[in-house]
Amino acid sequence: MDNNGSQGARIRAVFFDLGKVILSFSHDDIVGRLLSATPPADRRPDELFRFLFDSRDGLCNLYDEGAVSSEEFFGRIDGRFGLGVGFGEFADLWNGIFTEDAAVTEIVRAVRADRPAYLLSNVNELHWEYIQGRYGVLSELDGLALSYRMETKKPKPEIFEAALEMAGVKGHEAVFIDDLEENTRAAAEFGITGITFTGHDDLARTLRGMGLLR
Repeated sequence: MDNNGSQGARIRAVFFDLGKVILSFSHDDIVGRLLSATPPADRRPDELFRFLFDSRDGLCNLYDEGAVSSEEFFGRIDGRFGLGVGFGEFADLWNGIFTEDAAVTEIVRAVRADRPAYLLSNVNELHWEYIQGRYGVLSELDGLALSYRMETKKPKPEIFEAALEMAGVKGHEAVFIDDLEENTRAAAEFGITGITFTGHDDLARTLRGMGLLR
């Protein structure tokens, strides 16, 4: 057996990120949608972006880890920015941002034909409740490592430990695909082979080279 085949043979689990891998979305789009009902003079898109998505202090850090409820999350945003909508309309604005990358979906299914495939994602409650029934590939996966349920998020070590335990594999038996190099580097600390996603063509080429895709 060649080296690529040997590498593929030892891999017993492949973990896929969700956002910007299987599903495309934009943080800027979220901000624009949330401010769409506010008067133009009152819109503060840069401030809202930082309030939500700052890597250290952004509210989404807490929400992605399940540390605040969906209702509290909405209340904090509305209290600061006066969105001018109720919770239900907020949820519609918050959720309607995703586009499936059909080529990645086919890669997920092709990989899973030979070995288990899992989701390992920083995701919040509202987004997951919205997408789980809309994209069939998600129900086909062998397990879900979701940050808001596990109460920890990438790149923290606890989520990788939990994902490996869920799959019943050791780090050297796993591959992890994520759009952020920070996260693939963190996975490597556990011996997981990380692939930083740059597009479906490059991903398919890399997985074929590893013997994980026919």
